[in-house]
Amino acid sequence: MTQLAFEDIIFSAGGGFLFGAVAGYAIRKLIKLAAIIVGLFVVALSYLSYKGWLDVKWIPIEDIAKGTLTDITNQAIHAFNDTSSHFEAHPPTMGSEGLPITSAFGFMPGLVFGLRRG
Repeated sequence: MTQLAFEDIIFSAGGGFLFGAVAGYAIRKLIKLAAIIVGLFVVALSYLSYKGWLDVKWIPIEDIAKGTLTDITNQAIHAFNDTSSHFEAHPPTMGSEGLPITSAFGFMPGLVFGLRRG
């Protein structure tokens, strides 16, 4: 195994942090935008239902929303399990260099920073 220069480790972690911060910021902005759009849609439906112009059946909407969130959660769990089993079966070839590991150590704090500041 080769030793990495200290500068390579610092720049790799710093680049990972930068990419993580940008990704977290973008994710947070997209989530806010989606929440605003869904909220305005629900408010519009409520207003039209209140005025009597529209008859909204809230129980089926709630059931569909719960089912959709359950499906999304199950898909995310399935994707994480597939990814972890893939990495167990096929270790990364670049892991011996150490750069992807330092990038990951920089990416996660950057992601948290971007999500908090976004």
